[in-house]
Amino acid sequence: MAYKSFGKRGYRRKKKFLFWEEIYKYYNLFQDKLLRKGIGYKGLLFRIAISRLKKFLSKKTDIKIILLIYKFNLLTEYEKLFVKKILQINQKSIQFHSLCDIQLKNTYDFCINSQNKPIYNQLNNNLKIISVSNEIEQVKIVEELISKLIKNRQKPSKIVLILGDAYLTFPLLHSIKKISGIYPSISIDYPIKNLPIHYTLDSIFQLLLKKEKLKNFSKKDILRVLLDGYIQKLFLKKDLSFIEKLEIENSNFISEENINKYLFKNNLNIIFQIPTHNAMKAFFGIMSFIRKLKNLLFINTKKHLLELKFLSDLENYMQRIKILIRKTEYSSFEIKDLFNIYQQFIKTEKISYIQNNPKGVHVIGFLGYYFGNVETTIMTSVNEGIIPPDKEENYYKTLIPYDIRKKFNLSVSQNNDNFYSHHFRNILQNSKNIYLIYKNKPDELNSGEKSRFIHQIEMISNFSIKERKNHSLILSTKTNKISPIVIKKTNSMIQRLHELATHGLSPSSIHLYNYNPLLFYYKKVLGLRNIEKISIKQIIGKIIHKILEVLYHPIKGNFITIDSIDTMKKNYDFIIKKIISENKKNPLIEENNLLINSIVNNYIKNFILWEEKTFHKGYKIFLKELECSVSTALDIGCNKKVNLYGIIDRIDECDGITRILDYKIGISKMKKIHISLNKREKIFQDPHYGNIMQLLIYMYLWFKSFDSYKKNPPVIAIVSPEKHKKNSILTIPINFFHQITYENYVKEFLPYLMNRIYEILDPKIPIEEKKFNDF
Repeated sequence: MAYKSFGKRGYRRKKKFLFWEEIYKYYNLFQDKLLRKGIGYKGLLFRIAISRLKKFLSKKTDIKIILLIYKFNLLTEYEKLFVKKILQINQKSIQFHSLCDIQLKNTYDFCINSQNKPIYNQLNNNLKIISVSNEIEQVKIVEELISKLIKNRQKPSKIVLILGDAYLTFPLLHSIKKISGIYPSISIDYPIKNLPIHYTLDSIFQLLLKKEKLKNFSKKDILRVLLDGYIQKLFLKKDLSFIEKLEIENSNFISEENINKYLFKNNLNIIFQIPTHNAMKAFFGIMSFIRKLKNLLFINTKKHLLELKFLSDLENYMQRIKILIRKTEYSSFEIKDLFNIYQQFIKTEKISYIQNNPKGVHVIGFLGYYFGNVETTIMTSVNEGIIPPDKEENYYKTLIPYDIRKKFNLSVSQNNDNFYSHHFRNILQNSKNIYLIYKNKPDELNSGEKSRFIHQIEMISNFSIKERKNHSLILSTKTNKISPIVIKKTNSMIQRLHELATHGLSPSSIHLYNYNPLLFYYKKVLGLRNIEKISIKQIIGKIIHKILEVLYHPIKGNFITIDSIDTMKKNYDFIIKKIISENKKNPLIEENNLLINSIVNNYIKNFILWEEKTFHKGYKIFLKELECSVSTALDIGCNKKVNLYGIIDRIDECDGITRILDYKIGISKMKKIHISLNKREKIFQDPHYGNIMQLLIYMYLWFKSFDSYKKNPPVIAIVSPEKHKKNSILTIPINFFHQITYENYVKEFLPYLMNRIYEILDPKIPIEEKKFNDF
């Protein structure tokens, strides 16, 4: 090969350049072939239409071009060009017609120019911005607002509810119907991944994938399928006899013969008869089950409308696979490929959920706005990544690089920023009263960061945001408030706490107190065990820590080299098996051996890959300590001394800078953590800052244990799997906007740590149970 001298990475890069150099030839050949057949994809058809438009309109002056608009959504570059070209040639020849709730005010709605106008500039409408902490508060505030508006005699049809996140659709539909007495008018693109029936199909795929891998049915997977709500209701008819027999089976695997014995007369048996070794037969088996499921749901069409839409769309989507299997080499297509195509369907497809009721509240998505005569607009989830939609997540997952898309006038994410701004401005201009609700805390569904539109409104208009805390109508139903358990500190308890302080307080003990003082009392003061069930995650965490200690031990005191990484690659499989087998007495490990093996293997393999990537980036890593036990005596005042201790996962030097690293197996949502100094007290009191507190305590212990290094302060970081990236581990540095020296630490952080420990030991402060209100 001509490019081998460039090395593997250079060779791959050259191959990519070659691809983009040669692609135009194949593109032109492909285009010619399509045109000879009289067919074309959308972009090609628009391009030809635009080139012939002037000639066509000059010949037929009385022609009318009618554009039927179904959704006020993003237009492609060629759709924009097509409309603009018609307007340039003959504006009277084009008419816009809406097929739903959209009322188009002008053609500018379709031909947004490149000017970026301010979102909000001294508009006369009454605009309020509300900050909430969770989904329940969003729902309750929407309920409260609609209830107040209707009591003030506002017609439901004059209220528009824009759902930034379609996840809230069904909780709010039932509430709105109850409040207004009228079923709302709905026009929502509902993500398929939020439908419960998706999990039914997913559990069946998992069963078949595991069967193909292990050549047998796993009891756990069978139970997962049989305990599914749809399966129980439609197939088992509440007959739990088979499930009861399965649960008492000693084996982790169930034979097909045993399954047939119980299900031979049941339509559910279709699933267990699907041959996983043959892709075409597996496809027909899955399709047969989908059709059977559809027939059962057709009995009550009105109740199962969304499920039927889901299955119909899935059936049409899966039909493509049949063509794909026929055109692909028979042996290369497997059951896992069917599952990958199903996953693609779940991630990308949406169901248009439309129910018109002119008298009801209008419930719509952000990009389907009703430009009518609106009195009040309520918009939920006005968070960055939702409003406006996240460009990476939702639209532009493409193999074509940005610069090539830009050069050839293909859609790029930046082109639509102005579209979103213009659209949001239209919403503000077409309503007398506007309520924007956003979440201020991150979770799996939401970034917790307010939308850039709210930032712009605040900057231009000096808006103040109303944060809802314990709002009077958030808890609308009457409930008997349960008082938290409060335990006064007795003499014996005080003595036990001082014994604990003398023996040693760790970051995990302080975190436990921050999380719930009552649990701290049970575990640390009374010494009770098994208060909380030990999770598989905790067991996996301990196993991974031990494996990494054994794996890296030969390198301790040396630089990490490519040879040491290769040695770890050869040895890790044996070490994993050895350490898991040493812990086999634990019943949780025995029951979940395959799962634990798989997770641990994946983590360790990715961890070594992370180390290798760091090496190839040119960083020099000197491994100093592993599972390093450190402690110091801390004087907290009033003649009280506490032994503070901890076990640091890893201390190394990266290009001469000391790093204190803490391993986590949980997926991280962030690539960097920035902490401002005004949050210092929170770090040592709020359980949400547990990981940061732990590393800050490790930093203090490091300062006290390694005096010679006080002049060169360390950096602290978490090593964790990366969210949305398969097989990726990442280093998450914790930044405080300035370097923390020992002197800085003693002045800025130590007083808060000492104060927290003093509160834990203080005889006057009782042990009080912490109630959790954030769901």
